[in-house]
Amino acid sequence: MSRILLVTQSTRSHGEFRRPWVRAAYRRYVRRYRDRVATALARLAREGQVTLLSARELVDPARVPAGVAIRFYDEESLKVDSEEVADLTRRLTSAWWPEPEAEPDLSYRGVWLPDLLPLARGIVLRMDVAEPLGIVERAWQDARPTRLVLLSGASSLERLAGLVGRREGLAAEIAAPRFLGARLYARAYRALQPREERLRLRTALTFPRRPRRARAPAAGRRIVFATCRPRHHFVVDPLAEAVRAAGGNPHVVASPAVDPELVAKLTGLGAAGVTWDYLSDFLPCAAAARLVRRYRRSFRAMWRRITAGRALERELRWRGLSLAEVARPLLRDSVERTLLVAVLFQEAAFRALDALQPVAVVVTSNRRYAERALALAARERHIPCLLFSGSLLMGRDQSRMFDIADRMLVIGEDLKVRLVREQKVDPALVSVVGDPRSNAARLLPPERLREEVFRDFGLAPDRPLLVMVSKYVSLLFSSEEKQAFYRTVLESLPLLPPLHVVVKVHPNEDMTLLGEQVRSWGWPDARFTKDYDIHRLFGAADAAVMVTSMAGMEAMALGCPVVAVQAPGKDYEGEYMPAYVGEGAAARVDMGDPRGLAATLGRLLTDDEARAALIERGAKFAARYVHRVDGALGQRLLGVVDEIGQELRQVRRP
Repeated sequence: MSRILLVTQSTRSHGEFRRPWVRAAYRRYVRRYRDRVATALARLAREGQVTLLSARELVDPARVPAGVAIRFYDEESLKVDSEEVADLTRRLTSAWWPEPEAEPDLSYRGVWLPDLLPLARGIVLRMDVAEPLGIVERAWQDARPTRLVLLSGASSLERLAGLVGRREGLAAEIAAPRFLGARLYARAYRALQPREERLRLRTALTFPRRPRRARAPAAGRRIVFATCRPRHHFVVDPLAEAVRAAGGNPHVVASPAVDPELVAKLTGLGAAGVTWDYLSDFLPCAAAARLVRRYRRSFRAMWRRITAGRALERELRWRGLSLAEVARPLLRDSVERTLLVAVLFQEAAFRALDALQPVAVVVTSNRRYAERALALAARERHIPCLLFSGSLLMGRDQSRMFDIADRMLVIGEDLKVRLVREQKVDPALVSVVGDPRSNAARLLPPERLREEVFRDFGLAPDRPLLVMVSKYVSLLFSSEEKQAFYRTVLESLPLLPPLHVVVKVHPNEDMTLLGEQVRSWGWPDARFTKDYDIHRLFGAADAAVMVTSMAGMEAMALGCPVVAVQAPGKDYEGEYMPAYVGEGAAARVDMGDPRGLAATLGRLLTDDEARAALIERGAKFAARYVHRVDGALGQRLLGVVDEIGQELRQVRRP
């Protein structure tokens, strides 16, 4: 009997479509795709032993023939060898760049421009090439197919499977060769891949510049903080306040972005007396346009030179596979568009540091262009740079977390241990300083914090408060799971005494879309918040319910018991997420079991002994990841700045 591997496309990996007509069209497409999958399975199951490798929402379980083994991408992505995926991502991101002497325009004012790209572009290459290839290769090793069948053969993931098949001597068959919708979808997806860089370049060129008024000399040492997203302010704002309390002068430089939430954060800082600018304010539109005109022709010619020889083809070979077919369009976009973005951000960063004359730069991650540009400019100007990570965990992509700063400050001991062990970081360069985000919530007595939170949301004080942490749709979490999660919580509420529910929305979710969805699921009066401090919510809540996320440890560290609602039989933790569910630090309930959720929540709300035991287990687990901060945070940060400054002066001394 033949062993058949049937491979489908994957689904959207970075959230749901926001425009209503696109979502409606996508839902129709998914229904048609499910039909094609069911038809193919019915035929292939009569011809051999079938393994289906597919996205969860593209399969109708009721129409899968008996005996078919199903491997879903969301689960498989947690099983791939993370080091191999990281190695391939680094190769695709960095190995193919020309030598500096061959392409002088890749260096800008002493900065190697590809140094701005490895994480921003690396995420794209990992999600679209490296991780899908790892999934296909793992499934191939386990299934050992004698036939390879692709549903349409049009998507990037199916094309990768075809490459593996050719390497193994199997020609791919196409199950639905006349499925025009799949080919159109794949073509549209590939056409959208460069869209984000086009929009970023347009924003860098046209973002409104705010007039920079002359300011009095800084009273105290000026520290520049970089922010790119609203969530960065949950770290930066308390850090800025701590620095100001210690006698420093914080100044925030934000990445140019059309984002009302970011504007609100910056406006709030300004009202509190913290000065701020957009990074683009330091580079006038006319100067930015001149740079683009200067470098656009150069980078296009550079891409032609890169592809003229055989060096790129050699670098895109991996384990006997030529990945050029899939990777070249992404790499071309890196050269012809992303490098233009890098030039604009780097020039703006140099101008910002020259204008502000800070004694240090603080970034909260090393991923985005503004952060990296400011850090690399600081290196050229011999200005100390600190990376204060807001993360509790190592990322799934295994990218270097600490590559652009002089010191890294982390929230908990676990992240330092893993940086030292897995990324070979010198332990003297990493300091555990605690969580500035939760410090404000910890400083308030619990009764006062609860009173303030209830007042902020207009809640009746005699009812318990449940915080529901939403989760956005991705390759790891399907839209069906999201709906099941919400319905399970909603259907449990009538089984409980009256209580309040506040839904904390993920930063990547669209509030308008989520509101439409939740109303359609039968919860018209759901109370949402996206920008309210989650630590204040956890500190005031009686319980938190979520799927699984970093927020679980944050809740536990604040004494809030956690209930995890998860699809039966699915492991949401893998090797990336700390196993707080698996180790019993959180209570677990199946999606689709509202009675079980109501029973668990009811026990936590009424059984003091059970509640205390779960809180104790959670606090013990979270202590590895969240170190409590104290009132000396600002002094310690300024002390590290002085230490680095002394080191830099010694290096520069003849």
